[in-house]
Parts: sequence; C-alpha cells; structure tokens
Amino acid sequence: MRKKCRPNSTIRRKCRTRWRLTAFWIKLRHRATKAFQPMKKGSFLNKKDKTMTKFLRGIMILINIFVVLALVLVKIGSVVSPNTALLPAYASLGLLPIIILNIAFIVFWIMLRKWWSLLSLLALIIFSGIIKSAVPVNLTRTEADSTRTKITLLSYNTMNTGLMKKHRKDDPNPVVQYILDSDADIVCLQEFAVSENKRQFQSDDFERIFSKYPHKHVSFQLDKWRMNIGLATLSKYPIIEKRNVDYESVFNLSIYTDVVIGDDTIRILNNHLESNRITSMDMKKTAELRNDFSSEKLAGITKYLSRKMSTAYKVRAKQVDEVANVISNSPYKVISCGDYNDVPASYAYTKVKGNLKDAFRETGRGLGWTYAHSYYRFRIDYIMYDKSFRSANYKRGNLKSSDHYPIQTDLYLSKSKNYETE
Repeated sequence: MRKKCRPNSTIRRKCRTRWRLTAFWIKLRHRATKAFQPMKKGSFLNKKDKTMTKFLRGIMILINIFVVLALVLVKIGSVVSPNTALLPAYASLGLLPIIILNIAFIVFWIMLRKWWSLLSLLALIIFSGIIKSAVPVNLTRTEADSTRTKITLLSYNTMNTGLMKKHRKDDPNPVVQYILDSDADIVCLQEFAVSENKRQFQSDDFERIFSKYPHKHVSFQLDKWRMNIGLATLSKYPIIEKRNVDYESVFNLSIYTDVVIGDDTIRILNNHLESNRITSMDMKKTAELRNDFSSEKLAGITKYLSRKMSTAYKVRAKQVDEVANVISNSPYKVISCGDYNDVPASYAYTKVKGNLKDAFRETGRGLGWTYAHSYYRFRIDYIMYDKSFRSANYKRGNLKSSDHYPIQTDLYLSKSKNYETE
C-alpha cells in the first residue's frame, strides 16, 4: 500500500519523485516481460506466439554474446600489438558504447528476471581494469600529503604554441599565459613551436617569458615554413641529462630529461606519439555524410580513414615499444606524460603504462576527454608516474586555444634532506 508523504514540501517532492521512479520501473518491467511472454495456452496463435518469443529471445541472446565478445576484443587490443593484429586496435575506439550496451543488457535481462544478466555483469567485472582506465569513478578526493614534497606537473599539446601568436602584456598568447598562470614545477609541451617571423612567437620570446624555468630541454623534429616544431620540457629543478628516444618518425618525437629534486633524480619522459593522421579535411568529409549520406560514400571514407589509421597504429606500436624500453631500463623513478594519440584501452596506453600509475585513473572521474575537435572526443593525453609517488588534484583545463586540453596534477615524493629549487 502506498504510504503518505510527509507534510514538509521538500520531503513531499522527494517522496513523489521516488514513487514516480518506482512506478516507471514496474511499468517498464511489465512491458518487457509481456513482450517476451507467449499468450495463454490452447490456441494456434499461442504456438506461433511462443515460436516468435523464443526467436526474439534467441536474437537478444546472440546480440548480448556479440557485445560481450566485443569487450573481449577490446581487451585483446590493449595487450596485442597492432603489428600482430589490427582489428582489436580498432575495437578499442568503441569501448564506451560497448560498456553502455553491456549495462543495457544487464538491465534488460533483470527486468525479464533471466539469469542471462550474469553474462554482461561477469564481463564487466572481469574487464573492470580497462573500464576503470576509461571511466574511473573516484568518489573520494585524494588529500594533499604534507609529509612529502609536492611536484606540480603540467602536460599540454599547445598546437604550435597557440599557432605562435605573439605574447604581450596587453594582448597575451592564451597558451603562454595559461602555462605561466599554472605555476607548475615541471611543464611538458608537445607541438611546441617558435617562428622566425618577428611578428610571431620566437625563441627569444620563449627564453625571456619563461625565465622562471631556468632549466629547459627543447628538441625540434620539424623545421619548415620558417618555424620549428617539437617538444619542450621546462623545469624549476636542475637537469643533468637530456636525450631523445630513438625511434623513427617524420613529425613525432619522445624525449627524456633527468631532473634532480633534492637527493632524488627523476626521469621525465615527454611524448608526442604518432598521430592518426586524420586532418581537418577528413573530418569535414565525415561530417558531410550527415547531410549527403550514401552507402558508397560511407564505404569510401571508411576505407580511406582505416588505411591512414592502420599505418599510424603500426608506427605508434613500434614507438611505444621503444618508450617502454626506456622506462623499464631507467635507473631512476619515472614520470611519463604527453600526447599518446591513443585511447586508454589501446596497446600504446597499456605498453607505456606498464607498472606506472595513471593520474586520471587514480584521482579523476568521468570521461576526462583531452582531445576535442569537431565531433571527436577522446582522452589521449596522460600523466603517468612511478608507484613511489602519490597523485592528487588532477585537473583538466578548459582552454580552447588548441585541439587538446591541458592536464595537470600534483605528485607527492618522499622528502629528501637537501630539498631545494633553483
């Protein structure tokens, strides 16, 4: 029997809402059950109805199995190199809809009171590791640790330093200003660019504006159109070693920088791994399908994009193998960050992460997209760190001067006796 709501208006509203949700659930379950139940016994239509019901249930079971197998394929893609198998690499891009479909099947079978709900439930439990990497749910906030040394690290794909806009006090370059305002102890920049044009952001501007970072490691990979593009690691702490990671690429690059913090030496890897090579024109063609759709155009664009992405997957796999090798052979604690150009369920993510921790996975929540261009939304920028660190206050900036968002976190390191910055 329905209980009466209390007289208080707030409680009364909550009470009504609760009963409406309960009524909706009962109604939904009744309709789902009715749709899959045969008519009363004893008629010709009953046999036909039973056959149809079994057929529909069979179809739903097959679809459910397919969705679970898709999740298995995603897991395979996270550990098998694209140079061995490409299909699982593509499957990793669809992790989010695959998760949603599995949850939908759990709800669907529960409404029908069928044990098939266990199929998707077990799959989600078994593969909870890759699910947490993609969609972490950290309900409690990690507190600052005063017993350790705090290192604030910022990683940002600057899209050619905000397309090299000149930085002035009265007309600042938004990207440059954001970096300065962050006051991070260590800054890792990808697609960092300086121009030879005096009207744009130049090397002299860089040295002058970022003077509060006396220690820098800059490596350019591309020199064209009167500009240099590459990576930059800025540090308030002394640098004792600078090297490039040895892998082949025309545009992309990884560097590592050994930084001294007190009595500790930390190896900072700054990565810009192989891009999927999807240009603005490619995105425009894909968007045009909504207004002028045809199966021929869809097939053509799909084939064209898959050809570009398959090449990128294979090249990136070789790059991450080299990066992982540098991490595993490091004599120091490691922090690896940057633009990996791949999603959390990918081989690139899993290989580089290895035994490291992912700052967003540990202290973030939700989807945490770091790449946002047109209709494309992915988390492809990461901050990973040695298990001896603790992470807190992970945040993603909302600056839209690049196709990537900046990411930042506080890392806590056990205090050394001779701790100081220069």
